Amino acid sequence: MTAFVSDRAAALSPSIIRDMGKHRGPKTLDLTLGQPSLPPEREVVAAAEARLEAEGHGYTENAGLLAVRAAVAAYHGLPGRSAAENAVLTVGSEQGLYLAFSTVLNPGDEVLIPDPGFPAYRGIVAMVGGVPVPYPVTAETGLVPRAEVLAPLITPRTKAVLLNDPSNPFGAIIPPDELDRLAELVDARGLIAISDEIYRELRYDGQRHESICTRTERSLLVGGLSKSCALTGHRLGYVLGGAEVMRRATLVNQLMVTCAPRLAQYMALEIFQRPERMQAHLPFYAAARARLEAVAAELPPQASLHLGGGAFYAVLDISAFGPAMALALELVAEADVLVVPGVAFGESGGWFWRMSYAAGAEIAGEGLARVAAFLGARPASV
Repeated sequence: MTAFVSDRAAALSPSIIRDMGKHRGPKTLDLTLGQPSLPPEREVVAAAEARLEAEGHGYTENAGLLAVRAAVAAYHGLPGRSAAENAVLTVGSEQGLYLAFSTVLNPGDEVLIPDPGFPAYRGIVAMVGGVPVPYPVTAETGLVPRAEVLAPLITPRTKAVLLNDPSNPFGAIIPPDELDRLAELVDARGLIAISDEIYRELRYDGQRHESICTRTERSLLVGGLSKSCALTGHRLGYVLGGAEVMRRATLVNQLMVTCAPRLAQYMALEIFQRPERMQAHLPFYAAARARLEAVAAELPPQASLHLGGGAFYAVLDISAFGPAMALALELVAEADVLVVPGVAFGESGGWFWRMSYAAGAEIAGEGLARVAAFLGARPASV
Protein backbone atom coordinates (compact mmCIF):
# COMPACT_ATOMS: atom_id res chain seq x y z
CA MET A 1 0.00 0.00 0.00
CA THR A 2 2.95 2.35 0.49
CA ALA A 3 3.18 2.64 -3.31
CA PHE A 4 -0.14 4.50 -3.17
CA VAL A 5 1.33 7.24 -0.98
CA SER A 6 3.01 10.32 -2.43
CA ASP A 7 6.53 11.23 -1.41
CA ARG A 8 5.19 14.40 0.22
CA ALA A 9 2.67 12.50 2.31
CA ALA A 10 5.21 9.82 3.19
CA ALA A 11 7.59 12.50 4.50
CA LEU A 12 5.06 13.78 7.06
CA SER A 13 5.68 12.93 10.71
CA PRO A 14 3.05 12.43 13.42
CA SER A 15 2.51 15.38 15.75
CA ILE A 16 4.44 14.97 18.98
CA ILE A 17 1.83 17.21 20.59
CA ARG A 18 -0.90 14.73 19.72
CA ASP A 19 1.30 11.73 20.52
CA MET A 20 1.77 12.99 24.08
CA GLY A 21 -1.98 12.57 24.52
CA LYS A 22 -1.51 8.80 24.34
CA HIS A 23 -0.05 9.02 27.84
CA ARG A 24 -3.15 10.71 29.26
CA GLY A 25 -4.83 8.87 32.13
CA PRO A 26 -8.22 9.46 33.75
CA LYS A 27 -6.83 11.99 36.26
CA THR A 28 -3.92 13.42 34.27
CA LEU A 29 -3.45 17.18 34.38
CA ASP A 30 -3.16 17.91 30.67
CA LEU A 31 -1.16 21.04 29.78
CA THR A 32 -0.58 20.08 26.14
CA LEU A 33 -3.31 21.22 23.78
CA GLY A 34 -4.11 24.81 22.93
CA GLN A 35 -7.77 23.95 23.35
CA PRO A 36 -9.93 26.55 25.17
CA SER A 37 -11.83 24.99 28.04
CA LEU A 38 -14.51 27.66 27.89
CA PRO A 39 -17.33 27.14 25.38
CA PRO A 40 -18.36 29.79 22.85
CA GLU A 41 -20.63 32.45 24.29
CA ARG A 42 -24.16 31.04 24.46
CA GLU A 43 -25.67 34.21 22.98
CA VAL A 44 -23.45 33.85 19.92
CA VAL A 45 -24.44 30.24 19.38
CA ALA A 46 -28.17 30.91 19.86
CA ALA A 47 -28.22 33.89 17.49
CA ALA A 48 -26.30 31.96 14.83
CA GLU A 49 -28.63 28.98 15.10
CA ALA A 50 -31.66 31.24 14.74
CA ARG A 51 -30.14 32.86 11.65
CA LEU A 52 -29.38 29.43 10.21
CA GLU A 53 -32.99 28.35 10.57
CA ALA A 54 -34.23 31.60 9.05
CA GLU A 55 -31.83 31.76 6.09
CA GLY A 56 -31.16 28.13 5.24
CA HIS A 57 -28.52 25.43 5.55
CA GLY A 58 -26.97 25.37 2.09
CA TYR A 59 -23.64 26.37 0.63
CA THR A 60 -22.45 29.94 0.86
CA GLU A 61 -20.31 31.75 -1.67
CA ASN A 62 -16.89 30.14 -2.02
CA ALA A 63 -15.20 33.07 -0.30
CA GLY A 64 -17.87 33.19 2.40
CA LEU A 65 -20.94 35.28 3.08
CA LEU A 66 -20.48 38.87 1.94
CA ALA A 67 -21.58 40.36 5.26
CA VAL A 68 -19.13 38.23 7.23
CA ARG A 69 -16.22 38.97 4.90
CA ALA A 70 -16.99 42.69 5.11
CA ALA A 71 -17.11 42.53 8.92
CA VAL A 72 -13.81 40.63 9.16
CA ALA A 73 -12.02 42.98 6.78
CA ALA A 74 -13.39 46.09 8.48
CA TYR A 75 -12.36 44.81 11.91
CA HIS A 76 -8.74 44.38 10.86
CA GLY A 77 -8.70 47.61 8.85
CA LEU A 78 -5.63 46.87 6.75
CA PRO A 79 -4.73 49.90 4.59
CA GLY A 80 -6.32 49.46 1.17
CA ARG A 81 -7.59 45.98 2.10
CA SER A 82 -10.55 46.57 4.41
CA ALA A 83 -13.45 45.58 2.11
CA ALA A 84 -15.25 42.27 1.65
CA GLU A 85 -13.25 41.56 -1.51
CA ASN A 86 -10.12 41.43 0.64
CA ALA A 87 -11.25 38.47 2.77
CA VAL A 88 -11.74 34.76 2.18
CA LEU A 89 -13.30 32.65 4.95
CA THR A 90 -11.70 29.27 5.61
CA VAL A 91 -12.21 26.10 7.64
CA GLY A 92 -10.07 27.32 10.52
CA SER A 93 -6.80 29.22 10.38
CA GLU A 94 -4.76 26.12 9.55
CA GLN A 95 -6.66 25.71 6.31
CA GLY A 96 -6.18 29.45 5.90
CA LEU A 97 -2.42 28.88 5.95
CA TYR A 98 -2.78 26.03 3.48
CA LEU A 99 -4.84 28.32 1.24
CA ALA A 100 -2.36 31.18 1.48
CA PHE A 101 0.61 29.03 0.57
CA SER A 102 -1.30 27.19 -2.17
CA THR A 103 -2.15 30.55 -3.72
CA VAL A 104 1.32 32.14 -3.72
CA LEU A 105 3.89 29.33 -3.93
CA ASN A 106 5.33 27.65 -6.99
CA PRO A 107 7.13 24.29 -6.71
CA GLY A 108 10.55 24.78 -5.19
CA ASP A 109 9.85 28.19 -3.68
CA GLU A 110 11.47 28.61 -0.28
CA VAL A 111 9.61 29.84 2.79
CA LEU A 112 11.37 31.04 5.93
CA ILE A 113 9.61 29.50 8.94
CA PRO A 114 10.29 29.93 12.69
CA ASP A 115 12.27 27.29 14.56
CA PRO A 116 11.01 26.51 17.15
CA GLY A 117 7.57 27.11 15.70
CA PHE A 118 4.14 25.57 15.20
CA PRO A 119 4.91 22.13 13.71
CA ALA A 120 2.25 22.31 10.98
CA TYR A 121 4.15 25.11 9.20
CA ARG A 122 6.81 22.79 7.87
CA GLY A 123 4.30 20.20 6.69
CA ILE A 124 1.97 22.67 5.01
CA VAL A 125 4.75 24.34 3.05
CA ALA A 126 6.12 20.97 1.93
CA MET A 127 2.71 19.59 0.96
CA VAL A 128 2.09 22.44 -1.49
CA GLY A 129 5.51 21.95 -3.08
CA GLY A 130 7.44 24.61 -1.20
CA VAL A 131 10.70 24.25 0.67
CA PRO A 132 10.59 25.18 4.38
CA VAL A 133 13.76 26.94 5.54
CA PRO A 134 13.96 27.32 9.34
CA TYR A 135 15.06 30.59 10.90
CA PRO A 136 16.21 30.57 14.53
CA VAL A 137 14.05 31.97 17.31
CA THR A 138 16.17 31.99 20.45
CA ALA A 139 16.72 33.77 23.72
CA GLU A 140 19.29 35.88 21.89
CA THR A 141 16.60 37.11 19.46
CA GLY A 142 14.16 37.76 22.30
CA LEU A 143 12.15 34.71 21.11
CA VAL A 144 10.91 36.72 18.10
CA PRO A 145 12.07 36.90 14.48
CA ARG A 146 14.74 39.51 13.72
CA ALA A 147 15.36 41.02 10.31
CA GLU A 148 19.12 40.70 10.68
CA VAL A 149 18.71 36.96 11.36
CA LEU A 150 16.39 36.38 8.41
CA ALA A 151 18.35 38.41 5.85
CA PRO A 152 21.29 35.99 5.43
CA LEU A 153 18.88 33.10 4.83
CA ILE A 154 17.25 34.73 1.79
CA THR A 155 18.20 33.19 -1.56
CA PRO A 156 16.92 33.71 -5.12
CA ARG A 157 14.42 30.93 -4.36
CA THR A 158 12.95 32.60 -1.27
CA LYS A 159 9.34 33.58 -1.89
CA ALA A 160 7.86 34.21 1.55
CA VAL A 161 8.53 34.59 5.24
CA LEU A 162 6.10 33.23 7.80
CA LEU A 163 5.56 35.15 11.03
CA ASN A 164 3.53 33.96 14.02
CA ASP A 165 2.53 36.90 16.18
CA PRO A 166 1.86 36.28 19.09
CA SER A 167 3.74 33.05 18.72
CA ASN A 168 3.28 29.42 19.50
CA PRO A 169 5.08 28.07 21.53
CA PHE A 170 6.47 31.21 23.22
CA GLY A 171 3.54 33.64 23.30
CA ALA A 172 6.05 36.25 22.16
CA ILE A 173 4.88 39.50 20.54
CA ILE A 174 7.02 41.10 17.85
CA PRO A 175 7.92 44.67 18.95
CA PRO A 176 6.64 47.48 16.68
CA ASP A 177 10.15 48.59 15.69
CA GLU A 178 11.01 45.05 14.65
CA LEU A 179 7.82 44.86 12.59
CA ASP A 180 9.09 47.98 10.80
CA ARG A 181 12.43 46.32 10.04
CA LEU A 182 10.81 43.08 8.92
CA ALA A 183 8.46 44.98 6.59
CA GLU A 184 11.40 46.88 5.12
CA LEU A 185 13.20 43.59 4.50
CA VAL A 186 10.13 42.07 2.83
CA ASP A 187 9.71 45.07 0.52
CA ALA A 188 13.40 45.41 -0.29
CA ARG A 189 13.80 41.75 -1.19
CA GLY A 190 10.46 41.33 -2.98
CA LEU A 191 9.13 38.73 -0.55
CA ILE A 192 5.66 38.01 0.82
CA ALA A 193 4.98 38.17 4.55
CA ILE A 194 2.40 35.64 5.69
CA SER A 195 1.38 36.56 9.22
CA ASP A 196 -0.33 33.91 11.35
CA GLU A 197 -2.23 35.98 13.93
CA ILE A 198 -4.54 33.36 15.41
CA TYR A 199 -3.58 34.54 18.94
CA ARG A 200 -3.74 38.28 18.25
CA GLU A 201 -6.62 38.93 20.66
CA LEU A 202 -4.93 37.12 23.53
CA ARG A 203 -2.41 39.62 24.85
CA TYR A 204 -2.05 40.84 28.39
CA ASP A 205 -0.65 44.38 28.16
CA GLY A 206 -3.95 46.06 27.28
CA GLN A 207 -2.64 47.10 23.87
CA ARG A 208 -4.30 46.47 20.52
CA HIS A 209 -2.30 44.10 18.41
CA GLU A 210 -0.12 45.54 15.67
CA SER A 211 0.47 43.63 12.44
CA ILE A 212 3.17 43.61 9.82
CA CYS A 213 0.28 43.69 7.35
CA THR A 214 -0.32 47.35 8.20
CA ARG A 215 3.28 48.08 7.20
CA THR A 216 3.54 46.36 3.83
CA GLU A 217 1.06 45.47 1.11
CA ARG A 218 3.25 42.48 0.26
CA SER A 219 1.48 40.50 2.97
CA LEU A 220 -1.33 38.12 3.82
CA LEU A 221 -2.94 37.97 7.26
CA VAL A 222 -4.23 34.62 8.49
CA GLY A 223 -6.53 34.57 11.50
CA GLY A 224 -9.50 32.84 13.05
CA LEU A 225 -11.80 32.51 16.03
CA SER A 226 -10.70 29.17 17.50
CA LYS A 227 -8.49 30.56 20.25
CA SER A 228 -10.06 33.91 21.17
CA CYS A 229 -13.69 32.79 20.98
CA ALA A 230 -13.42 28.99 21.48
CA LEU A 231 -14.74 28.09 18.02
CA THR A 232 -12.21 25.25 17.72
CA GLY A 233 -14.70 22.63 16.59
CA HIS A 234 -16.70 25.02 14.45
CA ARG A 235 -13.67 25.81 12.23
CA LEU A 236 -13.82 29.44 11.13
CA GLY A 237 -10.69 31.14 9.88
CA TYR A 238 -9.85 33.72 7.24
CA VAL A 239 -7.18 35.12 4.97
CA LEU A 240 -6.89 38.86 4.25
CA GLY A 241 -4.96 40.34 1.35
CA GLY A 242 -5.07 42.31 -1.86
CA ALA A 243 -8.23 41.98 -3.96
CA GLU A 244 -6.60 40.24 -6.93
CA VAL A 245 -4.77 37.74 -4.72
CA MET A 246 -8.01 37.04 -2.88
CA ARG A 247 -9.85 36.44 -6.14
CA ARG A 248 -7.32 33.74 -6.95
CA ALA A 249 -7.47 32.43 -3.39
CA THR A 250 -11.25 32.09 -3.73
CA LEU A 251 -10.78 29.75 -6.69
CA VAL A 252 -8.32 27.67 -4.68
CA ASN A 253 -10.70 27.65 -1.70
CA GLN A 254 -13.45 26.34 -3.93
CA LEU A 255 -11.27 23.37 -4.85
CA MET A 256 -10.28 22.73 -1.24
CA VAL A 257 -13.47 23.05 0.80
CA THR A 258 -16.18 24.73 -1.35
CA CYS A 259 -16.88 27.12 1.54
CA ALA A 260 -16.49 27.51 5.27
CA PRO A 261 -19.30 26.06 7.46
CA ARG A 262 -22.40 28.25 7.28
CA LEU A 263 -23.19 28.03 11.01
CA ALA A 264 -19.63 29.06 11.88
CA GLN A 265 -19.93 32.01 9.49
CA TYR A 266 -23.09 33.14 11.29
CA MET A 267 -21.29 32.82 14.61
CA ALA A 268 -18.48 34.97 13.25
CA LEU A 269 -20.98 37.59 12.12
CA GLU A 270 -22.43 37.80 15.63
CA ILE A 271 -18.94 38.19 17.06
CA PHE A 272 -17.67 40.83 14.65
CA GLN A 273 -20.86 42.86 14.99
CA ARG A 274 -19.86 43.26 18.66
CA PRO A 275 -16.05 43.19 18.52
CA GLU A 276 -15.69 43.28 22.31
CA ARG A 277 -16.65 39.61 22.14
CA MET A 278 -13.23 38.93 20.63
CA GLN A 279 -11.75 39.41 24.11
CA ALA A 280 -14.56 37.99 26.21
CA HIS A 281 -12.39 35.06 27.37
CA LEU A 282 -9.25 37.10 28.00
CA PRO A 283 -9.85 37.53 31.78
CA PHE A 284 -10.06 33.74 32.17
CA TYR A 285 -6.64 33.28 30.58
CA ALA A 286 -5.19 36.27 32.40
CA ALA A 287 -6.17 34.69 35.73
CA ALA A 288 -4.49 31.42 34.74
CA ARG A 289 -1.38 33.31 33.66
CA ALA A 290 -1.27 35.15 36.98
CA ARG A 291 -1.59 31.85 38.83
CA LEU A 292 1.43 30.48 36.97
CA GLU A 293 3.43 33.58 37.87
CA ALA A 294 2.66 32.97 41.54
CA VAL A 295 3.45 29.24 41.49
CA ALA A 296 6.71 29.84 39.60
CA ALA A 297 8.30 30.78 42.94
CA GLU A 298 8.18 27.06 43.84
CA LEU A 299 10.41 26.07 40.91
CA PRO A 300 14.05 25.20 41.56
CA PRO A 301 16.39 28.05 40.57
CA GLN A 302 17.76 26.11 37.58
CA ALA A 303 14.31 26.04 35.93
CA SER A 304 13.10 29.36 34.55
CA LEU A 305 9.53 30.02 33.47
CA HIS A 306 8.87 32.29 30.49
CA LEU A 307 5.43 33.85 30.11
CA GLY A 308 5.13 35.70 26.82
CA GLY A 309 2.93 38.70 26.32
CA GLY A 310 0.31 36.82 24.33
CA ALA A 311 -1.39 33.46 23.56
CA PHE A 312 -1.95 31.02 26.44
CA TYR A 313 1.36 29.19 26.68
CA ALA A 314 4.17 29.15 29.21
CA VAL A 315 7.61 27.83 28.38
CA LEU A 316 9.80 26.24 31.03
CA ASP A 317 13.55 25.95 30.54
CA ILE A 318 14.42 22.46 31.80
CA SER A 319 17.80 22.16 30.06
CA ALA A 320 19.58 21.76 33.39
CA PHE A 321 17.64 18.59 34.16
CA GLY A 322 17.88 16.49 31.00
CA PRO A 323 16.48 16.01 27.50
CA ALA A 324 13.01 17.51 27.11
CA MET A 325 11.32 14.44 25.64
CA ALA A 326 12.66 11.85 28.08
CA LEU A 327 12.00 14.13 31.01
CA ALA A 328 8.42 14.81 29.86
CA LEU A 329 7.70 11.08 29.78
CA GLU A 330 9.11 10.73 33.28
CA LEU A 331 6.93 13.63 34.42
CA VAL A 332 3.68 12.04 33.27
CA ALA A 333 4.67 8.67 34.69
CA GLU A 334 5.60 10.07 38.11
CA ALA A 335 3.49 13.22 38.55
CA ASP A 336 0.60 12.57 36.12
CA VAL A 337 1.14 15.89 34.32
CA LEU A 338 1.34 16.16 30.54
CA VAL A 339 3.48 18.83 28.87
CA VAL A 340 4.80 19.24 25.34
CA PRO A 341 8.55 18.74 24.90
CA GLY A 342 10.05 21.56 22.86
CA VAL A 343 11.33 19.19 20.18
CA ALA A 344 7.72 19.08 18.97
CA PHE A 345 8.37 22.57 17.58
CA GLY A 346 11.72 21.92 15.94
CA GLU A 347 15.08 20.31 16.52
CA SER A 348 16.30 23.37 18.41
CA GLY A 349 13.55 23.00 21.02
CA GLY A 350 15.28 20.46 23.24
CA TRP A 351 15.72 22.96 26.07
CA PHE A 352 12.10 23.59 27.07
CA TRP A 353 8.62 22.32 27.77
CA ARG A 354 5.53 24.13 26.54
CA MET A 355 2.64 24.25 28.99
CA SER A 356 -0.80 25.44 27.93
CA TYR A 357 -2.85 27.33 30.49
CA ALA A 358 -5.98 27.27 28.35
CA ALA A 359 -7.58 24.91 30.88
CA GLY A 360 -7.69 27.67 33.47
CA ALA A 361 -6.02 28.75 36.71
CA GLU A 362 -6.76 25.71 38.86
CA ILE A 363 -5.40 23.07 36.48
CA ALA A 364 -2.46 25.20 35.31
CA GLY A 365 -1.47 26.12 38.87
CA GLU A 366 -1.68 22.57 40.18
CA GLY A 367 0.18 21.30 37.14
CA LEU A 368 3.07 23.71 37.63
CA ALA A 369 3.19 22.90 41.34
CA ARG A 370 3.62 19.22 40.50
CA VAL A 371 6.28 20.12 37.94
CA ALA A 372 8.13 22.12 40.60
CA ALA A 373 8.09 19.18 42.99
CA PHE A 374 9.17 16.78 40.23
CA LEU A 375 12.15 18.93 39.20
CA GLY A 376 13.02 19.76 42.79
CA ALA A 377 13.60 16.06 43.48
CA ARG A 378 16.13 15.82 40.65
CA PRO A 379 19.76 16.87 40.45
CA ALA A 380 20.48 19.78 38.13
CA SER A 381 23.57 20.01 35.96
CA VAL A 382 24.19 23.69 36.77
